[in-house]
Amino acid sequence: MNPPHGLYARYHQFVLRFSIFNRVLIGNSLIIIFGAVAGTYFTRRLALLGDIRLVFLFSFFGILITLAVNYLIIKSALNPLRELGQALEQVSVEQVKIPADLKKYEDQDIHRLVTTVDAMLTRLEKRTSLLKAISERAIHAQEEERVRIARSLHDDTAQTISMLIINLERIEKKIPQDDPDLSRRVSESYKVATLLLENLRKVIWDLRPSILDDLGLIPAIRWYAQTNLDEKGIQVEMKVGIGAMRLPPHLETMLFRILQEAVSNIVRHAKASNVIISLRPEGNHVILEVRDNGRGFDVERTTGDAVTRKQLGLLGMQERASLVNGLVKVESTPGVGTTLRVYIPLNVEDAIGSNTTVDMELQKEMR
Repeated sequence: MNPPHGLYARYHQFVLRFSIFNRVLIGNSLIIIFGAVAGTYFTRRLALLGDIRLVFLFSFFGILITLAVNYLIIKSALNPLRELGQALEQVSVEQVKIPADLKKYEDQDIHRLVTTVDAMLTRLEKRTSLLKAISERAIHAQEEERVRIARSLHDDTAQTISMLIINLERIEKKIPQDDPDLSRRVSESYKVATLLLENLRKVIWDLRPSILDDLGLIPAIRWYAQTNLDEKGIQVEMKVGIGAMRLPPHLETMLFRILQEAVSNIVRHAKASNVIISLRPEGNHVILEVRDNGRGFDVERTTGDAVTRKQLGLLGMQERASLVNGLVKVESTPGVGTTLRVYIPLNVEDAIGSNTTVDMELQKEMR
């Protein structure tokens, strides 16, 4: 709302003292009174001329003028509501509060409405911040619990099974050759224990792959994608644009978890034969992109029904990215394939342990 000046400013301030209802009532009353008086006068004058066409022509233009004036009055009276609507449209884009100039209306109805909406947005902002903090703490607690369980399984259960396998090997060597039944049973027990250890290691790697901590995000992504996609007959292509750069641990963990969910969705739903995974810097962002040539899906419908169907994979990705002010975008066409892009803000100082020069001036894709 631009501040008025001069004579119009005094008129504007005077008008704003009246409520919307009173402004519309006064304006329409003046139109009716003026129209009745002017219409009666001019109709009588034209009737004395004896030309009925002038009477109809005057009546027609009088109605048009009346409608135009009424339109301007109502538009001016409802202007605060229009400005409030425009402000609310910006809430999800760039602001969470009502502009201060909208709070200056002296109309009690408008002032009460603006104040109520502003208080509601303030409560919404506080509640959103609280939920974000709770979500962040829950995700961090989940990662810590994953690490604890993975270490416990590795240090206790996996070691115990390894000792069992070693003992079975020793027992098998001491079985008499004339007892093939016992030898067979020990051999079968050895195979079962070996398979159990392999499956347990897969569980440990899924909980917290040590390669992520030891070698970084890129080797972890390459290992996980090839391990889970190659065995399904899905060809994997890696495109890496950040060289040996290491990201902060919390960003590497977040990107790896999103990739896990993306790969899981491809295996379960996509029916793809080819997957391209890329990790690259663009502008001041790091972008993880997963593209497949699967059957695709309706993004809007699937996202809208996610909570009802308890399919929270995509929502979980978005929640993880939002904790670092990131963004997840999904583009999919049924029968063509799906592209998942994750945009993560990255400051130059966040890139640690870099052994290569990273071009941070590439053109940004995110708007």
